[in-house]
Amino acid sequence: MARRIPDYYALLQVSPESARREIEAAYTRLHDLYSPERTADSAPEFQAQAAEKRQQLESAYQVLSDPTRRADYDRQRSGGQSTGSDGVDYRPLPPARGQERAPTIEPTPATERRQPAPRRQGLAAWLPLIGVSGGLLAVLLVIVLSGVRTSGSSSALATPTPQLSGGQMPFTTEQIAQFRRAAEASNTAQTWTALGNALFDNLQTLREYAPLSPQYRSGLADWLEVVQAYDRSLALEDNAIVRSDRALALFNYGTDSPEPQRVEEALAEVERGIAGGVAEPRALLNYGLILSQHKPPRMDEALAQWRKIVEVAPQSNEAQQAQRLLQTYEP
Repeated sequence: MARRIPDYYALLQVSPESARREIEAAYTRLHDLYSPERTADSAPEFQAQAAEKRQQLESAYQVLSDPTRRADYDRQRSGGQSTGSDGVDYRPLPPARGQERAPTIEPTPATERRQPAPRRQGLAAWLPLIGVSGGLLAVLLVIVLSGVRTSGSSSALATPTPQLSGGQMPFTTEQIAQFRRAAEASNTAQTWTALGNALFDNLQTLREYAPLSPQYRSGLADWLEVVQAYDRSLALEDNAIVRSDRALALFNYGTDSPEPQRVEEALAEVERGIAGGVAEPRALLNYGLILSQHKPPRMDEALAQWRKIVEVAPQSNEAQQAQRLLQTYEP
């Protein structure tokens, strides 16, 4: 019987043609999703599953990030050996009691809400959904790492859970509406931030997996709705992390739209934050991402932001992401 080879590409949700940076980004996003900090409040069995998932992701990344090991792995895959049935479960874990940008909120606006944790991801967030076994179980769905709608749904977010090559959208239209209702009903900084985060995560998912798709291109203006939600939050409570998420949303919109002046607005916010001595790890991570993707790239400044994260918060998730970015971009 032929030895079964694990499908590391499926595990990291990338294609066999993906570049190393795409693999790096996928690993960072997924590893952060199952981090101990994310799952600390969940049941012991889920924490065990998350630990196993992290080990699987690490194994896949160690192979696919190394050109020699990846080439050998690809030769084995193309040699006719079957994949995927080696006892490793590549399906996403059941939703956890964790959060990224978006704080946990209950379906009813009157329910007390927790302060969002100051850590990013990339690109996912979490939302309580259903009742299980006679009681309400907060089920939190996936996101790293980013407006209030004044009219009907835009094309980028209107279709419920569209299928993408890398997975599903983090939030359905109904879940976005749930965040919106909570924000409008309670009018707190936390709930406006949660709405902005959910909109950001959906857009960032499209931007990562389908940047040239009509769905994303026709919905670029939704980035401005993200900015509006963050503006509502900041009007109620100043927050360096929200400001940096707002800057990243502006930067993404300006980069992808016919309004490049938005890039300069984002860059101005980055420079204000740096001049003001912001030390929040997630804000520094955002600043570095903006600086590194600017045209021309300002890599020395980006690397300085990521090094600062490692210095001020060496045990944080952002420090782990910063370390990987430094390994990728440092000369």
